[in-house]
Amino acid sequence: MRLAPLIVACLFATLPAWAQTPPPVDPTIVQQLAQARGELHDAQLGPGARELSDAQIKAKLALLPDVRNKVSSALAALTPHLQDLDARLVQLGPAPGPGQPAESPTAADARKRIVAAREAVDSEAKLARLMSVTADQTAKALGKQLSDNFSARLWTRSRSIVDPGLWTDLARSAPDDVSRLVQAASDEGDRLAATVSQPGRAIVMVIGAMLAFALFGPARVVLNRLGVRRANAVAGGRLRSSAVALWLTLVAALTPFLGGQILRLSWLGVGALTADFNDLVRLAIRSVVFAALLEGLGRALLSPKRPGLRLAPLSDELVRRVALYPGLVGASAGLAAFVAGLNAALGSSLATSVASDCATLLVEMVATGGALLALVHVRRARLETVTESSQAPEQRLPWVASVIGAWLALGGVLVSVLAGYLALATFLMRETVWIGAVLAALSLTVQFVDDLFPALFSRKAAPGQAVRAATGLSESAVEQMAVLASGLCRLALLALACAAIVAPFGADLGDAFSRVGQLRFQLKIGQVVVSPASILGAVGLFLAGLVITRGVRGWLESEYLPKTEMDLGVRSSLATAISYAGVVLAVILAFAYLGLSFTQIALFASALSVGIGFGLQSIIGNFVSGLILLAERPVKVGDWVAIGDLEGDVKAISIRATEIEMADRSRLIVPNSDLVSKTVRNVTYGGALGRVRIVLRVDDSADPAEVRETILGSLTAHADVLADPPAAVYLTDVRDGALEFTAYAYVGSPRYAFRVKSELLFRIVPELKAKGIGLANSTPVVNVGFPDRPIEPTTDPKSA
Repeated sequence: MRLAPLIVACLFATLPAWAQTPPPVDPTIVQQLAQARGELHDAQLGPGARELSDAQIKAKLALLPDVRNKVSSALAALTPHLQDLDARLVQLGPAPGPGQPAESPTAADARKRIVAAREAVDSEAKLARLMSVTADQTAKALGKQLSDNFSARLWTRSRSIVDPGLWTDLARSAPDDVSRLVQAASDEGDRLAATVSQPGRAIVMVIGAMLAFALFGPARVVLNRLGVRRANAVAGGRLRSSAVALWLTLVAALTPFLGGQILRLSWLGVGALTADFNDLVRLAIRSVVFAALLEGLGRALLSPKRPGLRLAPLSDELVRRVALYPGLVGASAGLAAFVAGLNAALGSSLATSVASDCATLLVEMVATGGALLALVHVRRARLETVTESSQAPEQRLPWVASVIGAWLALGGVLVSVLAGYLALATFLMRETVWIGAVLAALSLTVQFVDDLFPALFSRKAAPGQAVRAATGLSESAVEQMAVLASGLCRLALLALACAAIVAPFGADLGDAFSRVGQLRFQLKIGQVVVSPASILGAVGLFLAGLVITRGVRGWLESEYLPKTEMDLGVRSSLATAISYAGVVLAVILAFAYLGLSFTQIALFASALSVGIGFGLQSIIGNFVSGLILLAERPVKVGDWVAIGDLEGDVKAISIRATEIEMADRSRLIVPNSDLVSKTVRNVTYGGALGRVRIVLRVDDSADPAEVRETILGSLTAHADVLADPPAAVYLTDVRDGALEFTAYAYVGSPRYAFRVKSELLFRIVPELKAKGIGLANSTPVVNVGFPDRPIEPTTDPKSA
């Protein structure tokens, strides 16, 4: 009871804190949300959304990141405030219910103020969350509209190049289009004349032109020679070649870009360029830079003038066949892009635009087709060279797929031009050339990364020495770090290449398959709706998973695992496990793309369990046995095993069976279940030693000690005989006029035992003969003894 006054005093002491008015919502947050709401309203699509151009849609999309940032920062500030108000309400406790005593006026006023503040903060937080959802929906709508615009342009039919009316309309409209071009050139000439008349501006123009010319010509040559000289002084081997190739590519692309920008900005700054000519100069710079980039990539990879720095494994004759085509393809692609931009800038007639675009497309198609034909011939010659020199065969699937895809794209371009789908033909042609440029750049940068990190972390390089000194890691561990860093950079470069390849498709990769997805054919299986688009997507996802799995396994087997201290069996098991996991993941992703959940996949698998149990029992058993072999590793790749009377080396453990190479190089295919359920002798299991056993029979007149020393000396003198366990010689039998010696010696592996035994016999037998110790006859001599007694004549019964 004495505690009651103290409790009441504490309650009244805390009431002033409850009665304090909570701080209102920060006006800065309210203003920030109001600005975000206005920007979001501007970004939303209105009634005339279909009339918006791509530039207008992209401008709306550019507003959304700022809206998201403002909403996120507002939510980050409102959430703690809301949590604080909830904590205050928890301190006050629940409001009195019906029939309960009313709370004090101070507490009631505090509750009212806190609830009002909470409602205000919660209202702003709900508004912020609603704006975040609206921003996401607006982004999707804008992306869809951008996709619709792209699809509409792509599949809009114009006029065919074989349409006679096109050329008739071209003849009519050509004079007007030429006059527009002449008028634009005349206006630019007048502007130049007026600018040149002012000495100060003329000096600026001359300086800009001289700098541009220097970058286009002399500076490019000097930079190329400087890069080659510097690479020769710093790096060596493959790193030198890849570094020079990357430097040449950068110089080839950056010098025309910088030169063109200096020329344009210097002339634009003094007012020497009209608005139309400014756009044309920018278009020309882009076209020239792209053409120079393709030419630089080809020159960097082929290196026609520097065979010692060549990355492509081609002879000088093969390089001469294809060295000209990268520049031709780049020039034709740049010309096509410039002509299309020129028609748009000058407002050329439809006939002129279509005819000129078709002509440049055909030129670009001829150049690209010629390059493909040259590459096919070079590839065939390269394969013949590899076959004759017995080098490792190259993978043909990526090459064949790339060539088939390129020829299909060129065929699609020709058909589209003839059918009148000029936008589709332009897109296919530019995307084909762009993909080729991206893949060439990817190949170059991947080669540079693969050469850079091993060189940086090598034993002699300063970074590698610093890492080993700082971490205390072994040399092999540092090499593994280099390989892992190279692999991560490969993934980053691959992601950038994929993003660059799909960028021309629009806002989403699915836009490329939009026409297929619009087909009305659908197949409903239970709750799953299967359409052509979903089937193509699932198949593409599965194939992509297989390709990625194969690439990861190849990288592990050729790059990373050889740098580790794992033996061959562990490396093979790990690579096989990665393959299994990749295939399973690819299947799961493909099913998920089709709309099948894990529960549905499990039901589907259980429905097939009866058929699997009876019809595929042995296959499933071998598959599970293969997993057991990979997990427990009683038999691994590289082991020497004996199954009954057959023995050989384990070469591969696949899903169903294990391949064993016999002594005559033939292959024994053994089901995995036999290796798990039957008795198998693993000769090399656990690093077993090989034992050499030699049995010799010498004449009994020989000195046993001398024979022992002779045999033991030959055993210990052999380089492959181990000192531990030591070799030993035993006298095991004395009979039939011979002394039988048995000698034992141990070698590093059972694989060496037969060879070492032969070499020892070739050494021991001559040494014994040289010392006058003859080998005993292997045929035993049997002496039969009779007792000495007189021989009496036999008595004839007839004479008796």
